Amino acid sequence: MIDEFNDRWVIGLRGAPVVAVAQASDGKGLTVALAGGVVLTTFGPTLLTDGPATAPDAVALPGKEAVRLIGATVLSAVAFKSGALRMVFSTGHHLNVRSAGSGATAQILSDGVFEWSCREGVSAMKIFGSEDF
Repeated sequence: MIDEFNDRWVIGLRGAPVVAVAQASDGKGLTVALAGGVVLTTFGPTLLTDGPATAPDAVALPGKEAVRLIGATVLSAVAFKSGALRMVFSTGHHLNVRSAGSGATAQILSDGVFEWSCREGVSAMKIFGSEDF
């Protein structure tokens, strides 16, 4: 389910549907629940764009627009060892959490399977039941 590379973990969430989305009360964080009990929680700056954040025509969307993700499926979920996170959805939306210096924290939890977290540019991956991580 998780492939590790020198600079990232590719998290095998492809095809997982988004079942719920909630915006943090400060408007800067999100909770995204996927089918199968996987939950992404971000605190601080979370960038949701229509298209890749690096594209010249990328449009940053306010957090309240994250409700558009409900019913979408995950196409890609990449957690970088630098602390950044990028998720791509079937709607064309991209969710990005930047690493060091942004004040953001993030966590992806699949109860009993794995937990990825980042804070201040430091990330950690724990795979439950594995001695490798």
